[in-house]
Amino acid sequence: MFIDSTAGADTLALFTQYATGVGAQVQVADSLEAAVRAIGALRQGALTCTAAVRDTYPQVYAALGGPGGPVRVAEDVAAESADSTALAAALAGGTGLILATAGVAETGSLLLTDSALAPRLLGMLADYCIALLDAGAILPDLDAAGELLARLEREGHRYQSLVTGPSRTADIERVLTIGVQGPKTLSIIVVRASATGEEG
Repeated sequence: MFIDSTAGADTLALFTQYATGVGAQVQVADSLEAAVRAIGALRQGALTCTAAVRDTYPQVYAALGGPGGPVRVAEDVAAESADSTALAAALAGGTGLILATAGVAETGSLLLTDSALAPRLLGMLADYCIALLDAGAILPDLDAAGELLARLEREGHRYQSLVTGPSRTADIERVLTIGVQGPKTLSIIVVRASATGEEG
C-alpha cells in the first residue's frame, strides 16, 4: 500500500534519527538492487518473507533465492502447518523479511498491518527482522498514523501494530535485555525505488 505522505529529506532524516535512537538499524536503498544487497548482508540463517513482500517487490523476491538459498513465504508455511503452534515453531528463528505499511517520523516506529496470522507471527518470532519501508510511506507524526490506523481498521485489517525498535525488556532486576520477547534486531530498509526498479 503506497501512502503519499509528501515525505521529504527532513522527514526521512527525522525517522532515521528516532528509529536508530531506539536500537533499529536504518539503511536507505535507492534501487531494488541496493535493497537486495542490503538484505543479503543482514540475512542470518533461513530467510522467510511475507506474501506482501513477494507480491510488492517480485524482483527482490526472485533475486533473494540465489546463493543464500531458497526463500520461504510465511503464508505457504501456514498452509503446511497443522495448527498455530506448529506454525509458530516453523517461523521461529532465522531472518524474517516483512513489509511495513508506514513509518512514523516522530517516533521512528513502523506501522505493520497484516490480514493473516502468519505474517504477524513472522515479524514477532524471527530472530532477525528486516522491514522494507517505502520512502513515500513515512508519516510525519502519530496523529497521521492514528488516522491511517482508523482507516485500515474500517477496511478490515485484523492485525495492526506500531513497532518501535527491537524487542526489549527490563522486567527482571531492571536489567535491559534485547530479543527476549521478539526479534534480537530490527533492520529497516527504506526503499526509494518503485517496484518496477525505477528510482522514486
